[in-house]
Amino acid sequence: MRISADLCRGFALVYVVCAAAMGLGAEPLPAGQSLWIRLTAPVTTYTAKAGDTVHAVLTQDVVHGSEIMLRMGTPIEGIVRSKRKVGWGIRHETAALDIEFNRAIAVSGEPVTLNARVEEVENAREAVHNGVIQGIRSTDTFQGRINSRLIHLPTWNPYSDPVLIGYKVAFPIFPEPEIYYPAGTDLRLRTTAEISVPESTVNASSDASLTTKTESDELDQFIGQLPWRVTTQKDVNADVLNIVFLGSEDEVRSAFQMAGWHNADPFSKGTVFKNLYALLNNSGYPRQPMMTFLLNGKPQDMNWQKSLNSYSRRDHLRIWQWAKTADGESVWISSSTHDTSAGLAVKYRGFVHHIAPDIDNERSTVIRDLNYAGCVKSVSYVARPEVPNTTRNATGDNMRTDGSIAVIALQSCQPTTPQGEPNAKRINFKAGNHAFRFIRRQILTFKNDMLRANIIYVLYDGGRMAVTAMRHPTPLAGMPLQKADITLSAEAKLP
Repeated sequence: MRISADLCRGFALVYVVCAAAMGLGAEPLPAGQSLWIRLTAPVTTYTAKAGDTVHAVLTQDVVHGSEIMLRMGTPIEGIVRSKRKVGWGIRHETAALDIEFNRAIAVSGEPVTLNARVEEVENAREAVHNGVIQGIRSTDTFQGRINSRLIHLPTWNPYSDPVLIGYKVAFPIFPEPEIYYPAGTDLRLRTTAEISVPESTVNASSDASLTTKTESDELDQFIGQLPWRVTTQKDVNADVLNIVFLGSEDEVRSAFQMAGWHNADPFSKGTVFKNLYALLNNSGYPRQPMMTFLLNGKPQDMNWQKSLNSYSRRDHLRIWQWAKTADGESVWISSSTHDTSAGLAVKYRGFVHHIAPDIDNERSTVIRDLNYAGCVKSVSYVARPEVPNTTRNATGDNMRTDGSIAVIALQSCQPTTPQGEPNAKRINFKAGNHAFRFIRRQILTFKNDMLRANIIYVLYDGGRMAVTAMRHPTPLAGMPLQKADITLSAEAKLP
């Protein structure tokens, strides 16, 4: 009896310890997780100081296993660890911004400690290295590279051409070197340590395959009848169709408008000059014209795009109205890709963008934006075995995909948080008056000419580009696929 009593007390103690551990929190979220956030207040090297608080919000559920650890809409806070300001351009040619995101406010109001650094600023011209956002060099532009690499090639003296001197003094296009991100800017973070989330904030994640077998068969049959890619006006194979929207025209337009996307301007003489200015100024053009693609000989009915401060980088898609379902619901099919670079192409007689090869990532971006705006009722993925995993678009860029098409049922938009309307908080930014910017331009241009506008730097730069090209080939075959689909909350699954 004595042994039995001791055993009972032992089991009771174990039970109490386990219960206490469960009450303290759920299983920690491992390091290395990607978090997508959206700034809710601007941040800039022009005015930021070390220690300033940076405010943002999660735009995608953080899921671990079958549990939602942090809900979409969770406030995220960070601090400015350091910043480098260009100022007059005497000491520094480029800006830098180091932000560490260290806290989330769970739905229950409890703070959650984070250790996360910036991995990417979506559609930004700035690069990120080891968590630090690196600003651009204003002289490293299309016209600046021509000056440094071609004009001064035969000479050792960067100021031997009086015409060039006059051009550099008077030419008005000079990109802003300071870093500025308005509210609504999307960033991808990566956690560097475990995240312990209170048990009370964790929610069960519903299974993604809750449709009945009959519904799945009907959907598979419908998708099997769709074409899988579009063509150019010259009948050259172009983008792969990777999204289907179910909803009215008003629901489609409202969804993208609420998510902060823009229509494309029609081609005209005015848009040619806007394109040229954005290219030379290394700046954004939120309504860039888009090439017309054909689906069974029909041009797109809509086109949408989202950019930030870069002409080269943007999310964009084209949409065609296809048919109606048996229930009378409108069906729209779309091709979505992400532009990563751009330039003038003699072959195509205009401006040409080049895309990121993993087009499934862009499919996920569209879903994430529309879901955060509260416009998604359900999402499902339908496999298409006939679609190749690797192919090329009309300009020869590689494309990789798992072959699935996302079917998005839309609804009247119901933003989860007030930040569902990013455009409402965008503000203009001017770094100083005209006199200050003119003087800074001359200082930065002079420094650049002294350092780079000579034959020695040209030879070095040419060698560096050649080595980079040899180290980073872009073969089509054998490229590994990366799973990019996002996991939505229970409200965004198929019923």
